[in-house]
Amino acid sequence: MSEFVHEKVEIDETAATIAAERRFIAPAVEAIKTARADIERQIRKDRFFLTTLEPYEPAVDSSATVMRMCDAARVAGVGPMAAVAGMIAQAALEAMTTAGCRHGWVDNGGDIAMIIESPTTIEVFTDPSSQIALAMELEPTDGTLGICSSSGKLGHSISFGNADIALVMAESAPLADALATAIGNRVTDQSSLMTSFNPFKGVEGLIGAMAILDGAAAMWGTLPRMVEIAHNPDRITTHSKMSSERYTGFKGRSQEVRV
Repeated sequence: MSEFVHEKVEIDETAATIAAERRFIAPAVEAIKTARADIERQIRKDRFFLTTLEPYEPAVDSSATVMRMCDAARVAGVGPMAAVAGMIAQAALEAMTTAGCRHGWVDNGGDIAMIIESPTTIEVFTDPSSQIALAMELEPTDGTLGICSSSGKLGHSISFGNADIALVMAESAPLADALATAIGNRVTDQSSLMTSFNPFKGVEGLIGAMAILDGAAAMWGTLPRMVEIAHNPDRITTHSKMSSERYTGFKGRSQEVRV
């Protein structure tokens, strides 16, 4: 077994932490580059793919990357770019598992694809000013898992809601990413927390979801045990050009969920 590392990489707009045995880092990086190339090619072909906030119908000869983003977005009723971070993380993780990885994760700015053989704790980051954070205690997985988030208050992604965080656990990261956006869009006040899950309860592959707004929280489905931990900004993944001390609580780091 080679050394287990946390490797932070930046490829254009993508900033990711890859956690795995060192021998799996290179395949993950190459998969990120390939997925980005697929997405950039689609944007050059049709810029509407980049800008639409509604489901997009790809051409039959589109790449698997684009097809999977569009499939996830269609289920959630959002634009395909709502699944982009999760898709890139998923592609990198799948390259790792193909190479033999059975314990590791790819954290693409808070959108995480993972496969774990031992218990792992994930912080749910909602308040940069707090030293205490909510966290999920994950048990080993049978296969890959996606845990993604959206916020109307933190980060750079578009959200039409006001949630501190909307978090989704699903069988894949692109699906979790798209659904987190869709659920976050529906959280406008505390009365909408619980109803935000309603349109998606029958979605195949959705495991559980959580939404938090101004100290009130709602959960649906199956989620791991929740605990309190110390906020650790040193493990936050952010792009060097997008760092915000106000956002992370620590200069130079930024994301919504960290492992």
